[in-house]
Amino acid sequence: MARRKITEPIKLDAEGLPELTPQQAEFVRHVLAGKTAADAYRAAYSTENMKPNSIWVEASKTLNHPNIALWLSAARQACLGTHVVTLSAHQQQLERLREIAVKTGNVGAAVQAELARGKVAGHHIERIMEIPAEPADTLRTIAQHQPELAAQLAAQAGIPWTADEGVTKH
Repeated sequence: MARRKITEPIKLDAEGLPELTPQQAEFVRHVLAGKTAADAYRAAYSTENMKPNSIWVEASKTLNHPNIALWLSAARQACLGTHVVTLSAHQQQLERLREIAVKTGNVGAAVQAELARGKVAGHHIERIMEIPAEPADTLRTIAQHQPELAAQLAAQAGIPWTADEGVTKH
């Protein structure tokens, strides 16, 4: 399931960015609108005579073209468009961050990225266990503030109780 973040359009300063062909610009526009690379490729290029596998390959090449990658990066840094975060893309990003951390010698960040990947994949599940207190301990705590209530609860639970001694031991 993809999550979408819709942002307000901001004018992108194209100064310093390479020129794009009309098809490349259309491809970038569709990717920023939240389409998959293959769908953006279909919208920007003539694909009537192409097989689906060919479209996917070309879409991947187009997405990774240096000029297009620069435009997409600049647009995302400017918070343009609709960003689609998929599970797969999220995992790939975490893997990329882990690799950067390893290359730069930041083992702590690499471990954190790997833990996050494990959590996303469902391999690490945080569990909180509540260990119930002994009923007698709970009644003693209640009795410190409300002795009558403690006596009532003890009677309802069938726990022997004396007002001056608290809970009696079995």
